[in-house]
Amino acid sequence: MQFFRTRFDYPDLPTSLRRYVVSVALIGSAMACVIPLLFPAPDLFFPWSLMILLPALSGIADRFPLHLTHKTSVNVGTALYLAMILLLPWQLPALLAFGGALIAQLSRTVRKPEIGFAEPLFNAGQVALYTLAGVSAVEGFRHVGLISSSANGVDFPALVVASSAMHLANTGLVAIVAALQMGIAPFRVWWHNLALDLTPQVTLTVLGAVTFNVAHASPYYLPVLLIPGFLVHRAVGQSVRLRVDTHEALASLVEVVELRDPYTAGHSRRVAQTARALALRLGLTAEEADEVETAGRVHDIGKVALDPAILSKTSALTNDEWHQMRQHPVFGANVVERFAAYQHGTALVRHHHEAFDGSGYPSGLAGEAIPLGARILAVADTFDALTSDRPYRTGMALAKARAILTDGAGTQWDPRVVQALLDQLDESPGTIPILNRDEQSATVHSELARPAA
Repeated sequence: MQFFRTRFDYPDLPTSLRRYVVSVALIGSAMACVIPLLFPAPDLFFPWSLMILLPALSGIADRFPLHLTHKTSVNVGTALYLAMILLLPWQLPALLAFGGALIAQLSRTVRKPEIGFAEPLFNAGQVALYTLAGVSAVEGFRHVGLISSSANGVDFPALVVASSAMHLANTGLVAIVAALQMGIAPFRVWWHNLALDLTPQVTLTVLGAVTFNVAHASPYYLPVLLIPGFLVHRAVGQSVRLRVDTHEALASLVEVVELRDPYTAGHSRRVAQTARALALRLGLTAEEADEVETAGRVHDIGKVALDPAILSKTSALTNDEWHQMRQHPVFGANVVERFAAYQHGTALVRHHHEAFDGSGYPSGLAGEAIPLGARILAVADTFDALTSDRPYRTGMALAKARAILTDGAGTQWDPRVVQALLDQLDESPGTIPILNRDEQSATVHSELARPAA
């Protein structure tokens, strides 16, 4: 989690979110520590090596999460928590998982003291709660006779039950954070994350079974798991780096195209910022807003195929020139669809010039048939074009730009998206970049003053 930064008194966070952070941290830690005291484990022999090695390895996994994208990570420690549930008395997994996670999280404060204690305590409390959910589900199913203990090998029914319960609890706890942070419905965020994280959870479940078998053979074999873990961590990291570099390379190409016409310098970056703000206001999840923002950065990449004279022309375009201009969303979509990083953004690039009444291009889509992200980009793109200087006119005053968007709501643009922009300008104007003529001139001069490569 990256929501909390200093202490427990975060004035920049909603009160409800601050209370939730404290509640999860306190309840999770209390339950992890109190349950073994209230319900002591039976006086049975079980290897102390497991009680040391499993939380130690889970702490290492928590300290170095596996980053699937530049903004999404997976705690491989979940596989070790599953192994704890299968190997140890039910009173212990939550405590051991909490201890490993807390030590790992607190170790981050050594290098980054500004993190403080709230984030580590919240994350450790969250680990304790969803591990306890897995333990409770398994014990509950066993109590009613739906599953029975396995004498040999992996108890697959218990493994599936524990993994499912942990997945539901973990995604639910995270969804509440995101919902309180962004002011949207928790259930929608939870449902989105539930599906998004399903494949990693299945993989972690398989790793949990592998960990069980290794520990069952001998606890002292467990450290060997660090070798493949390190190799996978490094390989995935390189893959993520490649995806990030792809995003930045295409976005930089768009900025080069924009510099051919100095009046449009920074246009795509501003459109992306505006589009992300609108996506969040409309209730999209953070991941969905990321997709819209990413598409916004490259929405005009198709203009690289156009004659620069058309882009900088100050008079009306001829029919042939207008036909070429209308092809740039298609050219752009054809470029980005070749990259896996833009799998969900291709349609947004292709359709960001569709009109709500069906009069737009290139496909003449109308209403809800236009992807929501494309409707958001259309409004963000138009707003920046209206308020920025262009070769054929100066940037409009904000009031005039608002009036044009309002008049076109329901015909040219989705009225819901237009209203979201107007509300955002009224309530959080700092999130919408507006470039006046003086700022535009400064940007142009700054870009032109760069030394040639």
